[in-house]
Amino acid sequence: MITGYNTDVRHNEVVFHVQTEDKGAANPQIESLVYVSGQVLVSKKASYASLLAEGHGDKAILALMDQQHRTMIAAIRHGKLDDKWAAMNAARGGNTSVQVPIVKLPPPDEVRPEATQSRPAPIERSEPAVVPERSLDQVILEYLTHEADQEQLVVTLEGERDLTIGQAASLLLRASSSKSGQPVTGVQVTVKMISTVAEPRMLAVGQSDESGMIALRFDIPTLGRGTAALIVSAVSAIGRAELKHLL
Repeated sequence: MITGYNTDVRHNEVVFHVQTEDKGAANPQIESLVYVSGQVLVSKKASYASLLAEGHGDKAILALMDQQHRTMIAAIRHGKLDDKWAAMNAARGGNTSVQVPIVKLPPPDEVRPEATQSRPAPIERSEPAVVPERSLDQVILEYLTHEADQEQLVVTLEGERDLTIGQAASLLLRASSSKSGQPVTGVQVTVKMISTVAEPRMLAVGQSDESGMIALRFDIPTLGRGTAALIVSAVSAIGRAELKHLL
């Protein structure tokens, strides 16, 4: 199974979360889910059984996954899901956030000054108000809504060449903001190779330019046995992002 993609897309002040993943050789499908405020808005599945039958490997599956992920993002940006979002929003009464009950606690009791030396009257105290316990679904929805409202770093693969063990390779990446879609400059990017038989190796280091692009060229070491993957890590002022590629 290949690690998938996760991207937040802001369209008409609504954040759509797109998740695309490989279901694995036992269930050879690429599945894309679009969430809004933690609720699935639409799903799309595509079988790659024919690719396996033709002898294709991870590279072809990754290409299909990337294409489907981009297609879902394009559909959002071109308003293809607006009607579905409007229908879901109407079904929820137009409320896209979780309303948490606010309970006001009673003010502190006031102590009356003693008029004489006699024993003061006992102070009456009210029982503290109890905040109703929220359901787990409410907590999860509130968390996802909060996360979607935060600006995040998005790193996408624009091009690749010869990502094969023992060969020279190149990557072209784009860094952008999940809110505005604008390029993010000064993103620090590293490429590491991890494997089942050796310690992680640093292969390349780079930084995004004014257009948010990062071009990296490096050599992928030879691996006599075991399996390996490339880990692309990006760090910026608005957060982190990571991509994985099996070798």
